[in-house]
Amino acid sequence: MDNRDLLTKDIFDKKHNLTMVDIFCGAGIGAVGFKEAGYKIKYAVDNSQYAVDTYNKNIGNHAHCKDVTKLPFDDIPEADVYTAGFPCQPFSVAGSGLGVEDPKAGNLGNYFLNLVKEKKPRAFIIENVKGITSTKNYPFFNSLIDSFIASGYKVSWKLINCYHYGVPQLRERVFMVGVRDEGKRFIFPEPIKEELRLSIRDAIGDLPDPSSDHSIFNHKEFYTGGFSSRFTSRNRQKQWDEPSFTICSSARQLPLYPEPANYDIREHREFTQDAPRRFTVRECLRLQTAPDTFHFDECIPFMKQHIRCSGIPSRIAYLISLELARLIENDDT
Repeated sequence: MDNRDLLTKDIFDKKHNLTMVDIFCGAGIGAVGFKEAGYKIKYAVDNSQYAVDTYNKNIGNHAHCKDVTKLPFDDIPEADVYTAGFPCQPFSVAGSGLGVEDPKAGNLGNYFLNLVKEKKPRAFIIENVKGITSTKNYPFFNSLIDSFIASGYKVSWKLINCYHYGVPQLRERVFMVGVRDEGKRFIFPEPIKEELRLSIRDAIGDLPDPSSDHSIFNHKEFYTGGFSSRFTSRNRQKQWDEPSFTICSSARQLPLYPEPANYDIREHREFTQDAPRRFTVRECLRLQTAPDTFHFDECIPFMKQHIRCSGIPSRIAYLISLELARLIENDDT
């Protein structure tokens, strides 16, 4: 199965002329969806060279490896839409937990706010983890909303379970969309019908055993290390006809493959020979709804490939940016 067909079931005239700037662009899994929705991505930036190299190979040769905190706003081109999935570690329960006080990445949301205030795009899209709306972090999240509103944007936000929108994994993420066009407010797409939602089988059931077929990009190896105490604290395996657990940025913390079935790691507490393997990189990309044409070069270290399998699922980026294009290209306010 090539999940690109998930991106083309929606009917929309994509001949719009909207442009985009992709901040904290990662390897480009989200950009697959933006591009499929018809956007011309003018500029992208990330602080990881291997992510930028992957982005340029798969999306277009316009990503740059820069530290955005040192990047002058004048170096970033004007565009209709700016998007940012600023680093989630400060706000994640699995991250530092320091929120805006995180010395490395806590201020990047404010960086994007200031960039939008300076550049005044027609709209913006933000994605982050559920934890950004927690009791501890909500004052910062709410201050972002208030600041965007004060800058002339109508702001909508929603906690989305990506599974409800055609992504074969249980992935809860917060999305915020702001629109500067007077009289227009973004409305999030409706979830798809339950019977149309996808399972692990739908996404990866046709892939061969990675040890038997090396012809598929990024599908010849999987993480073989042991389990941490945090990993063994809860169930890590979903079955073939269920959606996967969240695809995270650490191979060590990845969900388990559905076979052998009904394997509860909490009953074992250590690695055993009959334990299910972790997902391969290709399986992670499929579960992120990236097409098989999207791939990492073999020169990129295996563990770093897994880091960049995380991010906005291609289908979610497609659906939200498609709906945004419909709104801001429609002259009827």
